[in-house]
Amino acid sequence: MNWQIQVPIPEYSFKLSHSDKVFSVGSCFAQHMADRLLYYKFSCTSNPYGTLFHPIPLLQNLTDALKRAEIDENLFLKRDEAIFHYSCHSSVWAESKDDLKQKLQDLQLSVANELKESKLLILTFGTSFLYQLVSGKAVANCHKQAKNIFTKELSSSQEIQNVFHSFYSELKKQNPKIQILVTVSPVRHIRDGVHENNVSKSALLLACDAIQKTFDDVHYFPAYEIVLDELRDYRFYEKDRVHPNEEARAYVWDKFAEAIFTENSLILNRDLDKLFSSIDHRAFRETSEAHQRFLEKTLEWALDLNERVNLKEEIKELKKRLQ
Repeated sequence: MNWQIQVPIPEYSFKLSHSDKVFSVGSCFAQHMADRLLYYKFSCTSNPYGTLFHPIPLLQNLTDALKRAEIDENLFLKRDEAIFHYSCHSSVWAESKDDLKQKLQDLQLSVANELKESKLLILTFGTSFLYQLVSGKAVANCHKQAKNIFTKELSSSQEIQNVFHSFYSELKKQNPKIQILVTVSPVRHIRDGVHENNVSKSALLLACDAIQKTFDDVHYFPAYEIVLDELRDYRFYEKDRVHPNEEARAYVWDKFAEAIFTENSLILNRDLDKLFSSIDHRAFRETSEAHQRFLEKTLEWALDLNERVNLKEEIKELKKRLQ
């Protein structure tokens, strides 16, 4: 008897190896996947603007970076003796407007360069509820400002597609070979309301479906469906019953890895799992002859794998533990 719905994973027209660069942006789920890529020694840039949930300000930031657009002077604000910008998460700040403007200009240059060099761009959309200032300018984060200075509207699938098309056109001019993977975050925004969250996710799903059907190099990864249909149990969530827990994230990662990585990279990941497990092992007596031999063998293994990925920090630690 089948006790679980299995979400089919598409067969992608590309494969990712450890020699490829990845750029991952969007919701906190994008950060979780990026953290795992970094753990397995992939080259990955993630959320340079901080965690952003709505696709429109997210895509606008990326488009502005590629075009080297001027920083919008009307989106600076001061709060708690610090300066923020409505296009970014509150983790991006400075002590003065000039310092933040310079930081954002440097950020634009860095993002543009990373997009030009990456093989894969991962876009994770979290909500289609868009906040705008009364001036009509969309914001990526409200920075704890009073509600009455914003309007809140549900973006349609078509509005999201329009902004994506503009971004896609600019991106392809500068990196024609890049592949794009779109996904919807399985994190539910129930503060908007349960029904409202479902409507919001529906707009994102419709937009992703239309986008991936329009462009051959845009693909959809069903993270949302995997968590909601394959892991249909609250034991796979944190205490808030909203965020997928570590077990759920690991499950989605395994699905992602099997679908996206080359066979050589999958083998290397398994070798790294074994190596990291050996490094994490702690003996009752670190200085015992048996454990020192174990560390020497682990170091030899790390030095061998270092020919394929950067394990300088792990090698440094092992040498420090050897007496």
